[in-house]
Amino acid sequence: MLSNDSSTASASDGAALIASLTRVLAEWTAPEFLTAVAAREGVDLDPGAITMVTILSHDGPLRPSHIATKMVTGASNISKITARLSKAGLVERVSDPSDARAQRVQLTASGHQTAAKLVLAGNGVVGDLLNGWPEKDRAEFTRLLARFESSTIMLSNRLGNKA
Repeated sequence: MLSNDSSTASASDGAALIASLTRVLAEWTAPEFLTAVAAREGVDLDPGAITMVTILSHDGPLRPSHIATKMVTGASNISKITARLSKAGLVERVSDPSDARAQRVQLTASGHQTAAKLVLAGNGVVGDLLNGWPEKDRAEFTRLLARFESSTIMLSNRLGNKA
C-alpha cells in the first residue's frame, strides 16, 4: 500500500516534480538528444543501439527478451538492433550458461569501448548542465537524486516491477 500521510509531498509539489521529471526524461530520451550526446565522443549509433549498449554495459550479458523488457519494445526490434550492433562488432551472441538452448547478447571489447565513450559523453553533458552551480549545490543535487533513485527502486519493487 502506498503512503498518503503528512510526510508525503503536497499535491502542488508532486505536480511540479512530475512535470519537471517528465520534461527531463523527454529531453534525455529524445532520439535527437541521444545521438547528439553520443556524437560528442564520436559515437555514431542510432538511439536504440545507444540504449542497448548502455543497458548491456550496466547489466552485463542478457537474453534478448530481458533487453526487450528493459527497452520497452518487442523481440523483433531487439533482433534488428542486435543485428546492427553485431555487424558493427559491438555485440555478440553467446550461450546462456543457465540454459544451453538460450542465448544472451553481450558487449564485445569494442562494445565496451563504445560504452565508455557514451559515459564520457554523458559526463560532459552533466558538466555542461551543472556548469556555474556552486560545488555545494552540485553535491546536494547528487545526494538528493541518489536518494530519489533509491526510493523509486524500492517503490517499483513493492509494486512488482522486476525490470
